[in-house]
Amino acid sequence: MGVSKLKTPQKSIFYDQSGWIDFTLSKIAMIIASVIIIAAVFQLAADFKDMGYENELGGVIALDLKSAVDNVGSDTFDAGVVRTYSFDMERFSFDNRFEINAYISGEYVRMTATANDGRIIHAIKPLTFRVLPFNESTLRSELVDRFGHDGTVDDPITSDYTMIVDFLSQMSANEIILNTSMPVYIQKTFIYTIPIIDTGVNKIDYVLVH
Repeated sequence: MGVSKLKTPQKSIFYDQSGWIDFTLSKIAMIIASVIIIAAVFQLAADFKDMGYENELGGVIALDLKSAVDNVGSDTFDAGVVRTYSFDMERFSFDNRFEINAYISGEYVRMTATANDGRIIHAIKPLTFRVLPFNESTLRSELVDRFGHDGTVDDPITSDYTMIVDFLSQMSANEIILNTSMPVYIQKTFIYTIPIIDTGVNKIDYVLVH
């Protein structure tokens, strides 16, 4: 009589609890990985979109305002002529989900775009010429208070050039906000001086922005 071999019963996955656990964990891991990948793709898309907004804010909108100010500063013939600049926001990709603000100081133009979700995009462009973020009436009043003369051709300031520039630099250090829904006024003006020491400087040019 032959000896029959006992067959070892094969474990079925239906009865192998550890198999089910491994299977379930692997599925969960795949789901989590898929969620992470999808989130990363959406985040990457959002980052690219923000980059586009940032490029437009700095490379177009802020640069356009800077160019308008610099163009007035480089003009040697139209001192005293007031020019207007308007923010044409409709031609840009920003919509009503963003609040656009513009700021200017004596040294730079700064733009911000604040989204409904609190994200803020910044752009800063340095100015080429000396800028004062106020009107001519304020300028002349401040000069009279400080130097006793308003700096016009009929009432020049008797003072050192450096003292005048330092004084106005302090005044223009703080930025002011510009209303993007209203025209911005840009004007070149001169401050006439009688130097204490003969430095050859008898007028100082500024660009007024308000």
